[in-house]
Amino acid sequence: MSWKEVFENGVGCFQDGKLSEALLYMNQAIELQRDNPRIYDSRAAIHEKLGNLKAALLDSKKVIDLAPAQWQGYTRATRIFISLGKHASATKMVDLALTRLQSGDSKHRGQLLELREKSVQAQMTAERKRQSHLAQTAYYVGKLPTEILAEILAILVDTDPCQTVRLSHVCSHWRRVIVGTPTFWRTLVLSNRHPVRKTKTWLERSGSRITSLSVRRALSPSEFPTILAHLRSLSWSYLEALHVHSSFFSELSLLLSGMSMAHLFLNLRQLSLDSCGTVDFTLLPVREWKLRELILVGKTLFPETHWRYLTQLRVLHIRQLPSHFPLSIIEALPLVESLVLDFSVSSRVLGTVDRPFRMIQLKSIELRTVENPFGLLGNIDTPVLQDLTVFGAVSRVDEALLHVFCDERDSLVSLRLGSCSLSSGTLITVLSRVPYLETLQIYCIDGVVNETLQFLAGKDPLSSSQATAQQSLPCPALKHVDVSRCSDLLTSSAHALVKSRFPSELGANSDAESCRLQSLRTDGCLKMDGDMLQWFRSKVPYFSCVYMTKKEARQRH
Repeated sequence: MSWKEVFENGVGCFQDGKLSEALLYMNQAIELQRDNPRIYDSRAAIHEKLGNLKAALLDSKKVIDLAPAQWQGYTRATRIFISLGKHASATKMVDLALTRLQSGDSKHRGQLLELREKSVQAQMTAERKRQSHLAQTAYYVGKLPTEILAEILAILVDTDPCQTVRLSHVCSHWRRVIVGTPTFWRTLVLSNRHPVRKTKTWLERSGSRITSLSVRRALSPSEFPTILAHLRSLSWSYLEALHVHSSFFSELSLLLSGMSMAHLFLNLRQLSLDSCGTVDFTLLPVREWKLRELILVGKTLFPETHWRYLTQLRVLHIRQLPSHFPLSIIEALPLVESLVLDFSVSSRVLGTVDRPFRMIQLKSIELRTVENPFGLLGNIDTPVLQDLTVFGAVSRVDEALLHVFCDERDSLVSLRLGSCSLSSGTLITVLSRVPYLETLQIYCIDGVVNETLQFLAGKDPLSSSQATAQQSLPCPALKHVDVSRCSDLLTSSAHALVKSRFPSELGANSDAESCRLQSLRTDGCLKMDGDMLQWFRSKVPYFSCVYMTKKEARQRH
C-alpha cells in the first residue's frame, strides 16, 4: 500500500471521528513518506483534537521546516498557541501566516484576521487578569529606591548577620539587592558548614572588604590551609572585629608575619582570642591601636609591653584566666568602661599604688574567683560605677566594698555578690549609700540575707525593737532581687521585703511604681514556707522558688 492510500485512509477515519485509527494511519504514512508537509499537518490536526498539544506543536514546527513559504503551518501553530495560552507567540505566528498568504486569497485572509483578533483579545484579557492580580498582591517594597531598601534590610542584618542568606531567599528582587550590595557580606563566620565555599563567596561579594571575621572551634583544621590562602587577598585594613581560637590563630599568625604591618589592623575595634597562648605581634603598628573591645579566654596572655598600644580600650573581658593579674595593666587603660576578671582558679591582682587610679569612665566591674578583691577595688577610684559583681572572693571583701562605697553612690544600679565571706553590717552600710539601686543579688552567702532584707523592708535590724522603722525606705528604686542558695533565708524576711513595697505600705507621697518589686528569686532556699509561695506569686510579677534541681534531689535520696 502506497503512502497516499494510507494517508487517504487516515483522512477518512479523521472525518468519521475515529481519531485513534486516523493517528495510526498518519504514523504509517510518515514512515513511508517523511518529507510531505501535508501528512504532518494532518497528524497535527489529529493530535490537536486528541488534546496532545505538545505533539501537535511539534508536527506544526515540522510543517514550517518543510514548507516555510506556506501559510498552513503557521496557522496551525497559531491555534495551538492560543490553546496553550501563549498569546504573544500566537500573534507572531498569525502575522507570519498573513505575510505568506497570496494577495487574492480573501477567504483565508479573513479567517486569519479573525484568528489574529482572537489572539490579541485573549492576550489583552490575560494582561488585565495579571494586572488585577498584581493590584491585589501589591508589592509596595518594590517601589522603594534600591538604596532605601538596602538600608532597611541592613537594620536586620546588623542585629543578626545570619539574616543575610535568609533575606536573599525571600524573592528575586531582594536577592538582587543583597547580592549586589557589598555591605551585606562583610561579616564572615566560619564553622564546619562549607567554610571554603563560604569564604570565596563572601570575599567576592564584599569586594574583599570583610569587617568582621569569626572562626568557630567547629571548623576542621584540615580546612585551614585553603581558607588562609583565600584570606591572603583580604583587605586587612578594613577589618574591625576578629574572633579566633588557638589552633586557627597559630596559622593566622604565620600568614600575618609575612605581610607588612603598616596598615594591618589599622581599624580593628574588637578582638576576641580563645586559648591562644602568648600573643606576640612582633611588628606592631607604630601608632596606637583603635581597639575598643578586647576579650581573652583561657590561656591567652598579652605581653605587658603590648598594653601601651591599647590606650583607647573601652571593654576588657578576661575569662578563665589561669594566672595572677598585674595591676599595671589597669593603669595603662584609663578609658576602660567595662572590666571583667574571671579566674579559672583563685588568684589575686598583683601590685600596689601610692594613690588609687582614677577611672573616670569605668561603669561595670565583674570579679570572679578573685582571692582578694581589695587588690583591685582598693587601688582604683570609680566615680561613675553603675554595675558591680563580686563572686568567689576569699578575703577582704568587706574592706573592698567599704572602700568603693565610702560615700553615697548615686550612679550604682546593680550590685551582685556571691559565694564570698561578707558581714551583714557591711552590706547594710553599702545599701544605705546606693539610693538608685535597681538590681540586688546575694547568692550563696549565709548569715547576711535576713538582716539585709529586713533593712530593705524599712526596719532597723540592729535595733532592739523589731518595730523600729526607718524614716524612708532604703533603695526605693529596687526592682529585682535574687537571694538564691542562701540557706538561712526565712520566709518572714522575704515577706517583709515584698510587703514593704506595696503601694498601700508606701504612703500617699511615695512613687509606688518605682518601688514595687518586679522579680524575686529564692531558688535553693529550703526554709521558704511552701504554703506562702502562692502569696508571693500573686504579689510579684516574676517569682521563683525551686527548692532543688533534679540532680540535687537524686543526690539527697
